[in-house]
Amino acid sequence: MSRSCYPTYADGLKTRQDFDEASKRPFKRDNYTMLLYEQEGEALGLIQYYVLDEDKYVQPDIFCIEQGYGMAVEEFAEYLHRELPGYTMFFGVSEKNRSAVEALEGLGAKRDEVSLVGVMRFEDHSPLPEADGVVPVTRENFSTFAELHSQWDGKMYWDNAHLLEALDDWHICYVQKEGRALAAVYYRYVDGSMEIFGIDFEGDRFDEGCFRALMVRALNESKRDGMKDMTFFHDEESRPAVNSVGIRTIDTYFGYSYKL
Repeated sequence: MSRSCYPTYADGLKTRQDFDEASKRPFKRDNYTMLLYEQEGEALGLIQYYVLDEDKYVQPDIFCIEQGYGMAVEEFAEYLHRELPGYTMFFGVSEKNRSAVEALEGLGAKRDEVSLVGVMRFEDHSPLPEADGVVPVTRENFSTFAELHSQWDGKMYWDNAHLLEALDDWHICYVQKEGRALAAVYYRYVDGSMEIFGIDFEGDRFDEGCFRALMVRALNESKRDGMKDMTFFHDEESRPAVNSVGIRTIDTYFGYSYKL
């Protein structure tokens, strides 16, 4: 984790085969680019990034550097300045990658997120009893979820508009009471892995009962759907509840944004 970025392949879940498959994306998708990082003619690393032109969004999803990580980050930022001026670079790293942290903060990148990273293998998960009142989100009831999720409009990429547009790729459910959503979870499946992007609470106040009801539903459904593993970014307040359903906390994630 000290020599790579997120998504990490050092989490004990992913394999070298997973990495090799991910590194084929630039040869299959037009919005992915792969770079070789060299110093004095010696290959020291591999960088892969993707671009969403409509959102002026760019993010590396492989950034593996053998040595001189901070310098590689600075040179990558200079490269993107030339290639994609006006875009915003998003960069996620482990707190263990001190070279990356120092370089990003030296550039003036904004630290938008600090989260604990939890992981689980679904072969180790025994389905738990599910609570009543957990409702799956469809296009017909999306407005109920949207009222709760609107607290993040303008603060995250996966706002209501983006989630609704890509709803077929997402799994969303909420805890319902008297016709409103008290809390909601949104996650998706990618190459056999389930990743929870967020859990919303009414008034942004953590509710352990709602949290557990949503987590149990999400984990049980993911196991039924044949997922291999999952990753969940959470905070210190929810850590005891996260660990109680069998998710292990392994790292601290720093998420940065940087206007090019």
